[in-house]
Amino acid sequence: MSIKTVKKRIATVAVAALSAGLLSVAVAPSASAAANGTDSFDIARTASTTGSASTAVTIADARSVGYVAPTNAIGDIVTASVSVAVGQAHTAVVLQGAQIAFTVNGTTSASTGISVTVSGGSLSSVDADDADVDTRSGTLTLNGSATTAVYVQGGSTKGELRGVFTVSSSAAVGSTVSMAAYVGTGIAGTTTATNGTLIGTYTFTVAASSGSGVLSSALSTINTQTPIALSGTPAGTNAYDSTSRINNGNVGLVYFNLLDTYGAAISTGTLTASVTAGKTIIDLSAGAGDAYAAASTFDDQAISSDANGYIIVTQPVANTAGTSTLTITYQGAVIATKTFNWNGDIASITVDTANSNSIFLNGAADTANSDGKAQGIVYVVKDAAGNAVALSSAPTLTGATGALVGASLTTSTSGTFASLMNLTDGYGTTTMVVPTSSLNGAATYKLRVTNAAGANIDSAAVNATVAFGINSFEVAWDKTSYAPGEIATMTVKAKDARGNPVADGTLATGADFTAPSGFTVTGAACDATKAFSGGQFTCKLGAGNTAGSYAYSFDITTATPQAASLGSVGITGTGVSNAEVLASIVKLIASINKQIRLLQKQLRR
Repeated sequence: MSIKTVKKRIATVAVAALSAGLLSVAVAPSASAAANGTDSFDIARTASTTGSASTAVTIADARSVGYVAPTNAIGDIVTASVSVAVGQAHTAVVLQGAQIAFTVNGTTSASTGISVTVSGGSLSSVDADDADVDTRSGTLTLNGSATTAVYVQGGSTKGELRGVFTVSSSAAVGSTVSMAAYVGTGIAGTTTATNGTLIGTYTFTVAASSGSGVLSSALSTINTQTPIALSGTPAGTNAYDSTSRINNGNVGLVYFNLLDTYGAAISTGTLTASVTAGKTIIDLSAGAGDAYAAASTFDDQAISSDANGYIIVTQPVANTAGTSTLTITYQGAVIATKTFNWNGDIASITVDTANSNSIFLNGAADTANSDGKAQGIVYVVKDAAGNAVALSSAPTLTGATGALVGASLTTSTSGTFASLMNLTDGYGTTTMVVPTSSLNGAATYKLRVTNAAGANIDSAAVNATVAFGINSFEVAWDKTSYAPGEIATMTVKAKDARGNPVADGTLATGADFTAPSGFTVTGAACDATKAFSGGQFTCKLGAGNTAGSYAYSFDITTATPQAASLGSVGITGTGVSNAEVLASIVKLIASINKQIRLLQKQLRR
C-alpha cells in the first residue's frame, strides 16, 4: 500500500472518530518536547500468529493481538511498529481484550528512571535491561494493580523497559484506554512514575471485534482511473471516477482499496469481478508489460494481504465501439458497478473549414508558424459510431494539387504549432508548411490518418489558396458619414504581387494608422498586431458628437510599392458642426454686449 493511500485512510478514520467523540488526543507541553531528545515509546503493530502478544528487545520482532488501525497523522507510516517521541500523542483503534506489546527507551544518564502508566487495562510480561549491553543493572518495579511499571537505570547506559498492555475485555465499545511513558531523574519508583518528562502517549478507542474485517463502503475506494494501453502500467489512486470513455485499443482501469469499519485493510475473503462484455482481470501487483487478457469474463482473487490493487477490463470487440458493465463483489455481495464506453477504430477525418485557414503563405517554414495563427488547420477524427477518437500520431498531408504541390504538415504534435486530436478537446490542430517556389493561387489538399487495421483514412478535398507577402493594400469604410455615437467599420484588404489575397494569419507588420480626430478606436488597436483573414481585417471606431469632416491616414510601410491611403469621413445628423459652434459663440457675445449697454443706460439716469 502506498504512503499516500495510507495517509488518506488514516485521515478519513480520524475525522470520523473525532467527530463521533470516540477519540481523545493528549497534547504534550512544548517544554517536554524540547527535553526528550531521542527518547522513544514504541508499540508493535505486527499481529501475533499464536494468539498471544510477545515482547522483544527489538520492537520490530514484538507481536500484538487486537491492534486494528492508527487514527492520526503521526502514526501514518505502515511499519512493524509505531514510535512516539518528544511529547507526541498517538491515537488508534484496538479491540476489547487487545494485547499491545511496547518498548520504552530512556536516556544514557545514570539513575534515570523510565516509566509506563496505563488506564483501562493492565501490564504484564514486564522486563527491562540496559539496552546498550542487554543486561539489567538497575531496578524494575511493577505496582500492585499492574498499571505502572518503572525501571531505574543503574549505570550510564540507556535503559529499555518493555512489556504488554492488555486492554480490559469488559471495556465498553467506544470508550478509550491509554498508555503514557516518562523519563527523568525524578522517577524513583511507582509512586513517582510521572515525575519526569513525558515521552509520549497512546490513546486507544475500543472497538467491537464484530466490526473488524467488515467491509466499509464509506472508507473503501473503488473508482475508475485514467485508461491505459493494453500493456501499460496501472496507475492512479483517485477517490473519484476519472472517466468512462476509453480510446480504441486501451483498457479500462479500476483502483480498489478495501477497508473495514475501523479503516484497517481487509486481509481475508474473495474479490470477484465480472463484465457484460470483454474480459477482466484482478491484479494485486500490476506492472508494465502485463498482457491483461483474462481467460474469461470474470475473475476471482483471494485476498491475503492489504486489499488494494487494480481491476483491468478489456475492449469487448477489437477496433469496434462498445460498452461493458463491470460488477465487483466481495464475499458474494455486490460492492460496486462501473460502466465503460470504448471508441472504435478511426473511420473518418474531417477538416473544420469554418475554423481553419484557407489561404497559406508561400515559403512558410515550420518554425514560422509559432504564433499559432498562420497556416492553422483544425480537424476532427471519429469512429464509425461518430465518437471522437484520440490520436497517438499526427495526420499527414495527401492529395495536394495546384499551388500546394510539395507542401507538408508541421512535424510538431504539441504547443503552438499543433495539438493531437484528444477526447478532452474533441479536435486536433496542425499547420501547413509550404516550400518556397513560384507556385501561387488555387490549390486543394486532404489530411490522412492510418487506423489500427492499417487502412489509410483521408478527409474530403479542401479548397485553398497560396499567396506571397503583402504587396498592396486598400482601405474602405462601410459608410461615408456617421451619426454621433454610431460605430464605423474600416476594412483593410491586402494582396500579394500576383493579385492573390494575402495568407490567413499574416500580420499587418509596419501598419501606421492616424485615426480621424472626431472618432475613437474601439476594441483591438488598429496597428501591426492585426492579422489578415481571407485577405482582410477590420477596425472599429466610435463617432463623436461634433459634426464635421475628419481626415485619416493608413499605411503598411512594408508594402513599399504603395503610398499611404488618405481620406476623410464625416459626422452628421444631430451633431453640432464647428461652424454652428462658432455662430453660437458670436450670438452669445452679441447678447452679452447688448445687456451691458442697457445696464449702462440705466445707470446714467
